[in-house]
Amino acid sequence: ESDTAFLAKINIASSVAVFVLQASGMGAFIANSCGQRGTLSLIPFIRLCGVLLLAWWHIKGDGKPPNLILFLLLDEFTKVVNFAVAKPVRESLWRGLSNEARYEAKPIVDTLANRWGGGSAAFCASAIDKLIDVTHFGHMADDGTKSIFGFPPVLVLCMIVAVWWTVVSADLGHIRHRIDLELKKHQ
Repeated sequence: ESDTAFLAKINIASSVAVFVLQASGMGAFIANSCGQRGTLSLIPFIRLCGVLLLAWWHIKGDGKPPNLILFLLLDEFTKVVNFAVAKPVRESLWRGLSNEARYEAKPIVDTLANRWGGGSAAFCASAIDKLIDVTHFGHMADDGTKSIFGFPPVLVLCMIVAVWWTVVSADLGHIRHRIDLELKKHQ
């Protein structure tokens, strides 16, 4: 019960932080300061920084797993920035489309992205494990734990995905910027 109460307090604190950022206009200020490309890349960049922090922890802790509080702080910080800053900008990507196109495409994209993310993460973790077994790439300790360049394979996978996600988000922002310029020309 004490763990549930603690998590509830953390959730309330992050919800209040989201409200304060949105109500004060600070979320919009951050989004405006970063621009559309920067704001779209903000969440994957924060995730990348979190993964790098976990990698640093892994090195400094001689391979010991980090405290769960670190995971909780990273996740809640990402959630606050996502809801207060990044999500409104992502929603603005649909601007300029007809209502029919928006209502047909948005649920498909949202569902596909969310389902693909969970399913592909499980598949990729399993594929990396099998790849290490087949190619003998990396190192296997006496206790059966595997590592790539001294890091757990899942951590390496997370680094790759976070970098890819950041690049794709920046490119999406660039594409939207070009679309906005074209729309201004035709007005």
